[in-house]
Amino acid sequence: MTMPNKISILTEEQRGQHSHFPAGIGCAYWGEYTSYEHTGGKLADFSPTNRLVSNLKKKMDRRDKPDFRYKNQAIIQCAGALIRFVDWDRVKENRIAFIPIPPSRSRGDVNYDPRMVDVLNLTKKSRPVLDIRDCLSFDGRHVASHEANARPTIDELYEALKFDGEAGRVSNMPGEIVLFDDMLTTGAHFVAASRKLSEKFPNIPITAFFIARRILPDPSDVFGPVSDDL
Repeated sequence: MTMPNKISILTEEQRGQHSHFPAGIGCAYWGEYTSYEHTGGKLADFSPTNRLVSNLKKKMDRRDKPDFRYKNQAIIQCAGALIRFVDWDRVKENRIAFIPIPPSRSRGDVNYDPRMVDVLNLTKKSRPVLDIRDCLSFDGRHVASHEANARPTIDELYEALKFDGEAGRVSNMPGEIVLFDDMLTTGAHFVAASRKLSEKFPNIPITAFFIARRILPDPSDVFGPVSDDL
């Protein structure tokens, strides 16, 4: 079993699994990730996507550990997917800028994790047309959402975001912005980031690209098949 050999587009039916992701906004993703509590104890070994995301999210405080090489391999794998599957002619024609959604830690934190911009920088080596604008960062007041007892609200995420005008190059308006992140869960980070960017890039369309989207089990699976004898 391997990762998909194409990029998928989020359907209207799938949007219901991502409570904050806006209707009508284009969203592409590569794989589907199953939350650990639904993997029957297999965790990262449940699927290729689970393994890829787990490796990609390895914390920076493991940089001197032997398993950290898997993070680098995941970055290479994600860049390879972008190189193969993105329509680079369209990227050039539409002047599309890729902006990574930042990690929760501040840039000054020793364990700040630039994994998404690392994927983009590696991609750019093969696709020089890629316009990367690493212009967003969080101030570090919130821990990663998947580690928090209560996820921060969209407003709280928005207030914690900073915009770097130099990296954003607002004097050179793109034709479109793609917000790039590893995981689509509720969509709250996308909404907060797109709100911040819309202030700096008014009237510029913003879409999304995720390495994976979280999928939820079908509630009917809990009950199993229904007997005709009932």
